[in-house]
Amino acid sequence: MSFKSNAGTIIDRAINELRTGRPLIIQNNREYWMFFNIEHSQSSIFNKFNKYLIDKKYLLVTKQKANSIFNKNIKNNIYFEINHKTDTNNIVNLFINPLSKNKIIKFTKIKKFKSKKFHDVCIDLSKNAKMIPSLVFKKISDIHKQNIHDFAFKNGILLFDYKDLVNQNELISESIKLVSSAKVPLPKNQNSKFKIFKSYIGSDKHVAIIVNPNKIKKKCVNLRIHSACFTGDIFHSLKCDCGEQLNQSISYMVRNNGGIILYLEQEGRGIGLANKMRAYSLQAKGMDTIDADHNIGFHDDERDFRIAARILKLLKIEKVNIITNNKNKINSIKKSGIKVENQINTKPTLNKFNKNYFKTRIKKTGYGLKIAV
Repeated sequence: MSFKSNAGTIIDRAINELRTGRPLIIQNNREYWMFFNIEHSQSSIFNKFNKYLIDKKYLLVTKQKANSIFNKNIKNNIYFEINHKTDTNNIVNLFINPLSKNKIIKFTKIKKFKSKKFHDVCIDLSKNAKMIPSLVFKKISDIHKQNIHDFAFKNGILLFDYKDLVNQNELISESIKLVSSAKVPLPKNQNSKFKIFKSYIGSDKHVAIIVNPNKIKKKCVNLRIHSACFTGDIFHSLKCDCGEQLNQSISYMVRNNGGIILYLEQEGRGIGLANKMRAYSLQAKGMDTIDADHNIGFHDDERDFRIAARILKLLKIEKVNIITNNKNKINSIKKSGIKVENQINTKPTLNKFNKNYFKTRIKKTGYGLKIAV
């Protein structure tokens, strides 16, 4: 079935189709391609549609994943052909289980092709679904593309023109709206208020925690942009300082005219909890936090702080003192037109589990900590 609606609704449907394991049919000019996210690319699914598809099977990966596979300085997302006799289940295992020793694909003999725009939108969809950003795809045969709409309808597959799937992150941030709010007493401040914001593309929910609302000075608001950390915020993991930063920020606001904590659904620097655990498994084998993310197929940091800027504008905040060690947050907020008056650093507690994490972030990302690591 061809899916036609406004751009935001189209992107939301595509994200959810991938997330639930369904394939997508992507139109590029007069050609049609069926894409499966690597997490749902088992051989049984392909066998169901094989009679409609040409034999050639391709694997699409990000440039970060390509560099980890080929050990070369690859500048773009790429795709390459996989032998049609290769068991797709083995390919899936290579990507879902990063420590897999499976050598079914002889990568050194593979001819690589630079991805095109319609490939890249599928990678973006996978990232926004918090899935591994790799996809298997095949072309719809010329015979069956003549009746592509009937084929899609009978098989319950949505058909998208790739041009309707561009600018995903921009549209996601623009779709954010306030949906509810209530007072929530906290141990350090019993007068706090929670405002819940929802993105209507992808359905992520973000929280603005207003600490000491009666003391906030509207001219310049204390701000902490905090990415949700299930392991650190809730279970006080020793691998990061997320929980510490959150508590230090609340304490600072209680002492200094209140403030706002933007608690964003951006687990694992934006890669999601499942992928964060995959990265942790690679770190346990010796990779640093950046290389582990690259191995799975992600950038150093996948967070989009335009989401924070959007919420601040909805809250009518124009100037902030920002509590962070991350210069990227500061630059992103400034770029959105919000003035940053002061930066307040947080101070982590070093231990044997997080020492390499800080060392890597300082060395590779310019993380603003002046500590001996």
